[in-house]
Amino acid sequence: MTETASTPRVLLLPGWQNSDAQHWQSHWEQRYGYTRVQQHDWQRPLRGDGSAQLQEAVLDSPQPVVLVAHSLGCILTAWWAAHSPLAPTKVRGALLVAPPDVAAEPLCHIL
Repeated sequence: MTETASTPRVLLLPGWQNSDAQHWQSHWEQRYGYTRVQQHDWQRPLRGDGSAQLQEAVLDSPQPVVLVAHSLGCILTAWWAAHSPLAPTKVRGALLVAPPDVAAEPLCHIL
């Protein structure tokens, strides 16, 4: 796919423990060249770290973005969108797949 200034950049936001090679997000990353937003620690992701990584990825994109989130990435996306002044101007859409129950173990310590 050829990108233009108006073509949104797709940012992938994996869930807890990242997405392995067989996960649909990994397939999309390989097939379409989408960008995975990284965490410093996938075993113990922190909202502040994830938010900073997402903010940086959105800032680095010269074009608008579409956020494609899975599991804990859905929670990060919703939290970031509610707090970032970039969300209304840079985000064209979001696909949220399988948001988790954040009150359940082992995720309750993350957020």
